[in-house]
Amino acid sequence: MGKQTFTKITKILSFLLLVSFIMSVTAASASAISVKGPRDYQIGYRAGSQYGYKVGHHDGYEDCLKYGQKGVLTHIPAPAIKNDWTKNYKRGYKGGYKRGYIAGYNDERYKCLQKGNYSAGSVAKNLAILQNQ
Repeated sequence: MGKQTFTKITKILSFLLLVSFIMSVTAASASAISVKGPRDYQIGYRAGSQYGYKVGHHDGYEDCLKYGQKGVLTHIPAPAIKNDWTKNYKRGYKGGYKRGYIAGYNDERYKCLQKGNYSAGSVAKNLAILQNQ
């Protein structure tokens, strides 16, 4: 009687171990397949963020010179997206661009307003300098 119970328990445990092993192998291979998507997204996000910061930085400075302390940012310009990029790269690029643009815009507006470059007398002079660049 004791041996039968022991063999039943052993068989059940070995079956459960086999099922858990198969589940872990399946889950590992499924996660290995989806690595491409998030990696593309992350690379696109970084690239979009860097470019968005650069564009936002420039636009923030322009708006500071033109409008001073008035709040002006009404929309974020759409980034240039190429058709040969992957779907995840495009999504990441758009998200990173938006976030980078806002960060660059706010950073430069804040610096410019701190310096006081927006005074009425210097706006025309600063705009002329900006247009010549």
